[in-house]
Amino acid sequence: MHIRSPKDFWSGAIFIAIAVGFIVLSLQYRIGDIHRMGPAMFPTLVGVLLALLGSAIAIRSFVIDGPKVPSLHARPLILSLIAIVSFGLAFQWFGLIAAIAVLVMASAQAARDIRLWQSAALAAFLIVFSVAVFVWLLGLPIPLWPDS
Repeated sequence: MHIRSPKDFWSGAIFIAIAVGFIVLSLQYRIGDIHRMGPAMFPTLVGVLLALLGSAIAIRSFVIDGPKVPSLHARPLILSLIAIVSFGLAFQWFGLIAAIAVLVMASAQAARDIRLWQSAALAAFLIVFSVAVFVWLLGLPIPLWPDS
């Protein structure tokens, strides 16, 4: 058998690997049954569904011609990871508002065509949206500032 769409094949393989991880990690909990679901039921079902989706995508790669796997661009990956870690650190020390601003501004550096005003507008929107949903509507005790 010849892989006609390497991009689909590797995408399916990654989905299957993540699904196996979900299922293996959920084995340390009780599954239960349909009437009394245990804590492992949902991650196991998500893992099975993800494995089925990955299998369908991987099988499709043998039938339909598709694109090759594009070259790896390290800059966006590294900057995205830095943005996520920066969000966690900023949230812990400075609160939600500063953490969202740090996340958006740092992750915007991964793309070369994003302008500063676009990032600032997105950060402002996400700050208002997050505060409205998580703090006001849901009432979660999330610190907005370092002293709150």
